[in-house]
Amino acid sequence: MKTLKITLLLILLCGFFGGCNPTGLRSYIVLTTSKNPQDQREATEELMRLAREGSIVDQIKAEGHLRQLSQSAITEQQELALKPLVWFTFVSDDGYVQERSLARLQGILTHQEWSEAYKLKTIVEVSEFIFGRLGTTEEFKNKKYLANAESSERLSAIKFLVNAYLDLSSKLQQDSVGVFSRFLTLEPTIQNCPREICNLETKTFEDSQNENTLGIQDWNLALEHLKLDLWVNLQSLLDDSRLPKQSRDSLLALNEEVMKLPLSSELRDKLLNQPLE
Repeated sequence: MKTLKITLLLILLCGFFGGCNPTGLRSYIVLTTSKNPQDQREATEELMRLAREGSIVDQIKAEGHLRQLSQSAITEQQELALKPLVWFTFVSDDGYVQERSLARLQGILTHQEWSEAYKLKTIVEVSEFIFGRLGTTEEFKNKKYLANAESSERLSAIKFLVNAYLDLSSKLQQDSVGVFSRFLTLEPTIQNCPREICNLETKTFEDSQNENTLGIQDWNLALEHLKLDLWVNLQSLLDDSRLPKQSRDSLLALNEEVMKLPLSSELRDKLLNQPLE
C-alpha cells in the first residue's frame, strides 16, 4: 500500500510539473520497488513499447530512467534495466536516444567498475535481441505473439558485439565467440522471424512450426544475409593487429561451424569460399 501511494504521488507530481510520461515513470518505479516477476515483466515491456510508440520526449525520459536504473548499486536493479536498455539502443528511431543508450551499453562492457557478471548479462541480452527472442508480448485476434526486432536492427546489434570484442576480457571474448557460433547455426522459425517479414497473421498461425509457412522462406534468406554480414565483420576483426592469439584461434574455429550448415544452403558455399583467416 505504501509503495502504491508513493507511485501515485510521483505520477501526480510529474503531471503537475510539466507532464512527464506516466507509463515510463510507473514502470521505473515498479522495477525499483517490486519483487514480483510478473510485475517486473509487465513494467519492462511497457518501457520497451515506448521505443516504438512513444513520442521523442517519452523516449528520452524513459531512457533516462533506464540509465539511472542500470547504474544502481543493487545488482538486481542493474540487470532489470538491461532488456529495455538493449531494446532502446537498437529500436528507438530517435538518434539522441540511441546514442545515449549505446554509450551506456558500451560503458558497461568497457568500464572496470562493472563486474564481469554484469558484462556477461549485457552480452546475453544483446544476443537474445539478435536471435529474435527479445521483444514485447502482443495480441492479435486473441492470440499472443512476440513482437521482436527487425533485421536491420539486429544487424546493428551484431556490429555492436563485434566492435566491443577487443575491449572485453579473454573470458568474455570466449563467451562472445559462443554467441557468434550459435547465430551462424540459428534456424529460421516463425518465433524468431522479424516483424517486417512475418506479419501478424503469420506470427499467430497455429501451425507455426511448419517450415513452409508463408514468410519463413523469406526469413531464411534474410537470416543468411545477416550471417554473411557477421562473417564479413568477423574477418575485419581478424585483420586487427591488436587481436590476441587465443582470441584469433577461437574465431578461426568458427570455420568449422560452416560445415554444420545444410548442404543445400547457398550461404554454406559462400562461407566455404571465403573462410576466416
